[in-house]
Amino acid sequence: MKPLHIEYRPETFDEFIGNDALVRNIKGVLNRTQTFLFHGMRGCGKTTLARLIAKELQINKMDVYEIDAADKTSVDDARQLKATAFLSPLAGKKKIYIIDECHRLSGNAMDSLLKIFEEPPKFCYFILCTTEPEKVSATIKSRCKSYEVKPIDDENALRLIDWICTEEKIVMSSKIKQIIVDECNGIPREIVIAVDMLRAITDVAEAEALITNKTNPKVIDLCRALLKKEKWKIIADILKELNEDPESIRYAVLGYMSSVLLNGDNKQAPFVISSFSESFIYSKKAGLVLACYQSVI
Repeated sequence: MKPLHIEYRPETFDEFIGNDALVRNIKGVLNRTQTFLFHGMRGCGKTTLARLIAKELQINKMDVYEIDAADKTSVDDARQLKATAFLSPLAGKKKIYIIDECHRLSGNAMDSLLKIFEEPPKFCYFILCTTEPEKVSATIKSRCKSYEVKPIDDENALRLIDWICTEEKIVMSSKIKQIIVDECNGIPREIVIAVDMLRAITDVAEAEALITNKTNPKVIDLCRALLKKEKWKIIADILKELNEDPESIRYAVLGYMSSVLLNGDNKQAPFVISSFSESFIYSKKAGLVLACYQSVI
């Protein structure tokens, strides 16, 4: 089974949620523009848009070339690209080069590509993608139609979550959906990854701890065991597997328990908070073990 962010990658412009004005503009210039520069935060959909352009232009997959500029930075790499760009398409009437991380190209490599970006072969398209447009030379930018791919707003983020949940038959509370919206900052890929990660989670505190990516899953197991007042052997076994700094674990447990209390009444959470209130800076692992023991005796 594919991860959801792969399974639900947009296949058409209509499935591309957010950036509606940008999509309309791109579709309107495809018949007269062959060189594009997409810039924006990682995970916003730059490469996805580039692939959608290839589909819109009905370019055969054999004529879609995706290049990671981080691995092809030299002027020799640029010259090879230029040479192959003038060759006829393999399986259709058009071909396209999608160059990711284009800011990683060397200065000489960028200079070498100026002419072909300005006057590409009539059958050839170039799409440059970058997270750092300030590192792309002004001369390259001047030869491209440039677009910023922005994070999506909260409304579209919820729309994306609802769509995935409907398709996958995931039952997810509105509180957990809102946590995803708040934590993912409008980055579509991160939103879908978060839905995948939390698809079986019903506890709000657990969801909050997991999605912030600050908490080891074993720490979550410890929090759940403390809340349930599990047998000491179960808790001790979890502690044996934890090698993180005890003070970091203390902060994680306090955050988890605080979230539990803020989202509903729980009689055990205050006891855990009280037991973990003292710093473990000096007591270290012994302090962590004692706090856990005091929470469940």
